[in-house]
Amino acid sequence: MAKLPTIAEVRKMSVEDLRTEVAIIRRQAAEVRLSVELSKEKDTSKMKKLRKHLAQLLTVLQEKGSEGEKAAPKKPANSLSKKAKASKIPAQS
Repeated sequence: MAKLPTIAEVRKMSVEDLRTEVAIIRRQAAEVRLSVELSKEKDTSKMKKLRKHLAQLLTVLQEKGSEGEKAAPKKPANSLSKKAKASKIPAQS
C-alpha cells in the first residue's frame, strides 16, 4: 500500500482527481478486506486507515460539489407566506 496523501494535498486536488482517487482507494480497501478475511494480511489496521482516507476524500468531494451549488442559489419551491401555510394546517381539538 502506497503512502496516502495528506488532507492538505487532498484539498488541492481537482474533482476528477478526487473521483479517481476514490475509485483507487475503494479497490484497495476491497483487496485488503479480502486478504484479512483469508488471513493473508496480518495488519488489520490497514483497513481502518483506508476507510478513514476514503471518508476524507468523499467529504472533500462533497464540499467541492456544494461550492458550485452556492454560486447559483435555488428559488424556494413553495412561495406561500407564513400566514397562508399556517391557515392550511387544520386545528386539532
